[in-house]
Amino acid sequence: MLHRGIKFVHVAVLFFAAVLAFLFVRELDEDEVLGNSAVIFVFDSDDSTSGAQVTRTIASFAEDHGVTVAREVPDLRDPDGRRHLYMTAGDDPSDASEWLNEGYPAFSSNLATDVHPIADIGQRDPRGHYYVFGPPETADALVAEFSGLGLRADVSHPLSYEELATTYTNSVMYWSFWVITLAAVTLTGASVLLSARTYGILRLQGFSLMHLLVRDLRQLLVPWAVTLGAVTAVALTFLGFYNGFAWLSLFATLAAALAGLLILLVVSAHVAVIALTFKVDVLQAVKGALPARTASVGVYLVRIPALLLALSVATDIAAVGRDMETRQENRAAYAEAGDAVTIRLNGGLSGEKERVVEEIGPWLRRADSNGEVILAGRRDLQNLAPGSHLPPGEVLVVNETFLTEQPVLDPAGQRYMPADGKGKAAKGDRVRLIVPESLRGHEAALTKAVAGVLASEFDPRTQLEALPAKGGQSVFTYNPGNQVYNAAHSQKEDRSLVQDPVLVVVPNGSHFVSDDGYTAFAAQEGVVFPDPDVVVSAIQGKRLGVYVVALRPVAENSALKMREVVTEFRVQLFNLALTVTVLLIAGLGICVIYARKNAQSIFAQHINGWRYVATHRFILGVEAAIAFLLATRVPFETWMRNKDLERIAASGAPLPRPLVELTGLDLGIIAGLVAVEFGAVLLALAVFHRRIIREGATEA
Repeated sequence: MLHRGIKFVHVAVLFFAAVLAFLFVRELDEDEVLGNSAVIFVFDSDDSTSGAQVTRTIASFAEDHGVTVAREVPDLRDPDGRRHLYMTAGDDPSDASEWLNEGYPAFSSNLATDVHPIADIGQRDPRGHYYVFGPPETADALVAEFSGLGLRADVSHPLSYEELATTYTNSVMYWSFWVITLAAVTLTGASVLLSARTYGILRLQGFSLMHLLVRDLRQLLVPWAVTLGAVTAVALTFLGFYNGFAWLSLFATLAAALAGLLILLVVSAHVAVIALTFKVDVLQAVKGALPARTASVGVYLVRIPALLLALSVATDIAAVGRDMETRQENRAAYAEAGDAVTIRLNGGLSGEKERVVEEIGPWLRRADSNGEVILAGRRDLQNLAPGSHLPPGEVLVVNETFLTEQPVLDPAGQRYMPADGKGKAAKGDRVRLIVPESLRGHEAALTKAVAGVLASEFDPRTQLEALPAKGGQSVFTYNPGNQVYNAAHSQKEDRSLVQDPVLVVVPNGSHFVSDDGYTAFAAQEGVVFPDPDVVVSAIQGKRLGVYVVALRPVAENSALKMREVVTEFRVQLFNLALTVTVLLIAGLGICVIYARKNAQSIFAQHINGWRYVATHRFILGVEAAIAFLLATRVPFETWMRNKDLERIAASGAPLPRPLVELTGLDLGIIAGLVAVEFGAVLLALAVFHRRIIREGATEA
């Protein structure tokens, strides 16, 4: 009979292939409109052609070339949850031509897609993303049409294998695939080794390697058929309820490809381990003997990378877990923000920075002067004053309205209030530099830096007044800070609450912040509108609609990032569970090989009064060395990295990355992993030792 572990592997890989295919297609659908052959990004215009002319040209091009072209536009009020496709279809045989009548077949339920005729787009600025559905070469022809209209554009093929491989390599799902592969191959190898005696008997009966493989695969036909039917039925039922069978062929093709690749790797491992058993004489194989040296090397070649992978995954889980906990704690602050929004600027205008600043900067200043804006800009403290040996931290550039919304306390516990109590201040009024107690010794350097760096249009009449802040207080900033570099933190961390920041409090609408500064802070989610209608009314029917493409609700943005972190945490937990399984299987395999090779000597040494530790000193020594390396690897690497960063900091240069800090959770996870890895081997070794002593060397 075929070992049940081999059957389990083939059943499991079919299931995991379906799950990975679902997760991948869902993420792909949320990133790109599926089915396209090319994406054109129009990034510049000489303004010689109106939006209506561009629309007519696209419609004519689609008709002449028999393709479908769609312009993607984010939803104004819900850019992360809804998108709009403005489409025109020629004589296009693809399914995309039917979307105008039937709607876009969304695979993911997290993102809604509304389809409109391209004529409905009106006079919108032509810069942005266009999808081409049809022969890929037609995208180049459309770029040529755009060039004749005074537009500059690039073509990409995001759904091609080359770009998908570049985009998703090193993603969580990419590593999940290889973790599944490692687990499947390891369990297959262990199952074959445990069946070594059965294979020896079959060899004695004249079976060759090929005969053994065919025999095993024949016994897998029924489990394959049953599992394939079950997985297909479950997948169809789930997808029917989830998205009405949208993109079923794409999902099925990807699932089949993943399953085929996994099964190919599993069968290759199966063949390799059976071939390994042929290195033992057939009579010895009948007794269950194994090629101990080769088998042990093979198991360690799997086990050591699995140990390093498990360690890496475990530390990632600790980091993601801390981030998830922080985001959970910050939910109350975001809830208090209510309907407040930030703005998303048109990414197609990145080459026209001066024009963007000329339009956006003055508008934001006027809104600030009217008390319609909460300014919460960020700067890295160390980059603010290079060479001043400032500690890691953040500088918040805020307006007077910010102080009405968020409490900032002085050392006596009294709250700082706006200059006139209403968030408004006259021109030339003071700029307050509020310094926490921990940084009072750097007050002179901070004052000089603020006056020299932030004030590119500094009004000489403005007074810069340094004031103390109570130490240990956290200030809510309305965004997680991932758009702004900070030497002390990773960009993945949630920095919505900043501990002991330096605050630069400027009068509402003050020229202390330049137009460029307002625009930069807006692009970094640092300009908040408590009332979304203020933005909507400002951009409707005005040229601002060219530059502001969407409103991003502050609370919804936080919830979206929380969802992404939770998803990553769950996937990483799955990866860790599989890698720990690999460690347990590999540890068991080491003990099986060791026990079968040394059964006679173990039994003889026991009879002669040898102690357990003396009998197994070699394998215990090897395992103790591996456990020691596993326990010290991360602390040692952390120490080395921090030493290099400390040398950089001592020279006065800004840190290229934050200092690494090992928390009690990190050390606990490392200790737990070492305990599982070493404890599993000790337990398995004790079981085999007891069996050898109880049943004798021959039976063992």
